Amino acid sequence: MAAVKTPHLSNPWTADVLDENTSITTSSLLLVLAGVAVATKAPSKYVQPLVEWLQQRQNTSDSANDLDDALPFRGWLVAINSNPENSNAGTRQLVQVTLAVALLREKARAGQDLNAASIDSIWTPVYDAIITAQDTDLQFTVSRSAQGFLAVPLCSLVKDGRIQELWRLHTWLPDGQRGISEEVCIHAHQPYGQSWILLGSGTDCTFKVDTPDDPSLTTHALYECCYAPADGKQNSTGYQTHQMSSTIRNTGKLVRVTPVSRVPHSRDMTYSVPGGAYHRSIVPGGRLHATLFVFDAHRGYDDAAAVLGPKDGGEWVQPRDPDGITAEVLAQIVNATRKWEQQRGAAPEGDEEHEDVIKFYRFFRAMGLLKDGREESAFQYLDPPKRSTPAQAFAGKPSMGHQEYIKEGIKGGVVSS
Repeated sequence: MAAVKTPHLSNPWTADVLDENTSITTSSLLLVLAGVAVATKAPSKYVQPLVEWLQQRQNTSDSANDLDDALPFRGWLVAINSNPENSNAGTRQLVQVTLAVALLREKARAGQDLNAASIDSIWTPVYDAIITAQDTDLQFTVSRSAQGFLAVPLCSLVKDGRIQELWRLHTWLPDGQRGISEEVCIHAHQPYGQSWILLGSGTDCTFKVDTPDDPSLTTHALYECCYAPADGKQNSTGYQTHQMSSTIRNTGKLVRVTPVSRVPHSRDMTYSVPGGAYHRSIVPGGRLHATLFVFDAHRGYDDAAAVLGPKDGGEWVQPRDPDGITAEVLAQIVNATRKWEQQRGAAPEGDEEHEDVIKFYRFFRAMGLLKDGREESAFQYLDPPKRSTPAQAFAGKPSMGHQEYIKEGIKGGVVSS
């Protein structure tokens, strides 16, 4: 069977950046780059040339006035593209994610609203970096969250087990998987969190948690979380960027939980969750939903954050194994669906996804399995009598990328010619 390739952008920097007033300093880029290197397990051969180039710019800035070299997003594009080494495979993808995260970081901390075009300008280079990283030594990893979504770390800054900043792509697939148990879905994060909706819709539910004098009024117990790192080292309550599993255990501390609010959110919206605030996200099991998300301790941190569960419960274990789903497949599903929503308008309401979105999901899932040599599993995502059905989601659309997807699907045997 012919190898299945992924079409990608000939120029990943074509997205329109409307806000020229958001400047990014060299020191910010260096910090974000360090986090991107951790998240992608980047080897030094990709990282070091870029670090040296940025440090050289920093050293030649106006040090007499203690000025850190700062440029707007587009200015950094021009400067970075002026150095041919920054376009080398591996380094280029690091540049793309670093600039995208750095721009979103500056906007978020300044409290700036992002419209659809601004989100596109951030998502586009992230998407291209993920789907073109297959021939490099970068590793965009995927893990299954205890809340059911799939997470791809983009930038991870962790110190002594405490998250300083963690930027991720979150994707809820229309596969019915929504966490290890409904009983332990309410939780709080230690750092402040903010989410930008790429597609679909969900509901953020908040809760008041207190300790009544009368134990009979308690409804839940607090659970502590620990992590099994991917390197096989001893479990720890300190956060690990790359994990094999997470485990929550009943601490025996009882609390009362009272629902407070239910706030829906949809495409191009944003919402925040303060550190220590108890909440849960609801996305129907048959719907697709994706966000860019950050944990940012700079904007708040609460050590007392925990997971809530049944008073008489013991422990729950969440394996991080994504069952063969790659970051490339997630990026393809998200990108195709985001473009589809742009053309079609708001996502339909209800618990079931539009048939075109299901076709995107099935098509790219099958393509990913074929690339991994798992033909039998790939065809389980396709209706055998109607193998061309997923590709019909691209029909009638002029995008060259869509045409290339169909061609590659034909080569791989996913669709009929």
